[in-house]
Amino acid sequence: MTHLLTARFPGVGSAYCSADGRISTSFHGFADRESPIPVDGSTIFPACSISKFVTALCVMQLHEQHVIDVNAPVNDHLRTWKLRTPQGEESSASVRALMSHTAGIIDGEDSFFGLRRGGPEVSLADILEGRTAYNNRPVRAEKPTGAAFEYSDAGYCVLQLLVREVTGMPFADAARKLIFAPLGLHSTFFAAPEYVAAHEARMATGYDGDGAPLPGRFPSYPDLAASGLWTTPEELVMLGRAFVAALHGEGSLLQQSSAREMAAPVQDFPWTGLGLFTSGGDILMSQGWGEHGQCMLKMNRRTQAVAAVMTNRNPEVDQAESGIEKLVDSLLAAVEYPHDI
Repeated sequence: MTHLLTARFPGVGSAYCSADGRISTSFHGFADRESPIPVDGSTIFPACSISKFVTALCVMQLHEQHVIDVNAPVNDHLRTWKLRTPQGEESSASVRALMSHTAGIIDGEDSFFGLRRGGPEVSLADILEGRTAYNNRPVRAEKPTGAAFEYSDAGYCVLQLLVREVTGMPFADAARKLIFAPLGLHSTFFAAPEYVAAHEARMATGYDGDGAPLPGRFPSYPDLAASGLWTTPEELVMLGRAFVAALHGEGSLLQQSSAREMAAPVQDFPWTGLGLFTSGGDILMSQGWGEHGQCMLKMNRRTQAVAAVMTNRNPEVDQAESGIEKLVDSLLAAVEYPHDI
């Protein structure tokens, strides 16, 4: 199965965790094809929209600490900017609705793509007010809460602001304190400039649909909470394992009730939870796809088996067609039915 991916992606890293907690890894190809630098256990890949799963974990921890209330309007916790309707009124959309993409926020056309390192700076405020081509649509609650599912990077930018304001620290630092440091994840971070500077030598070069390296090796990320996460396959599996353990009342990542809230299907939109998605039966899923890579994480809530595949190229097709989902599924199956992968 893996050889099919290596024909499409310059580099591939995979990991899976069995029900008893043992983690196995596999690496193929190049983190940087031109150098050449092979993929190995130290290679850090872009997690793209798996960022949203981690952001939701941060938010739920703050909820447990009674710093915020996920059922309250997000505006109750915001000071410097408010989520409004197109008519200018304050929205009543809850934090929970933002986490499940049901707050009525619609991203700008061709948004959240193509921002280059060294180019003009785009701030979180620019994104929220739609002032640049990176997101040319002001972030507003354009539909009533719960009326529609609208997958939204912009909605997670609101959550990024929320975490920053209630913790009093930069979002990347808050995630480090709340999630990564307690779990011992030393190669997992949101790509604020200081974290990129510390880890750049191990960050995989991203390749576009034609297989050419991106200018600057990978994009810039003002929307950290939506798509700025970087990690290794092993540490991504460790994170997933900590979450499914919480579903069983084990570990310290989240209380069991909080984990179950995240995994519970949202009313009228049964394919989505809070920051993650269902994938049939006992399977929970988070996935990412950007101009510099594609990845997928699946977790079996019953057996606690977890599998992840990460790459460093935009295949220009989704995970089902690119082969990533097939490999993730085969890794999960291998936990209960060992065979050569």
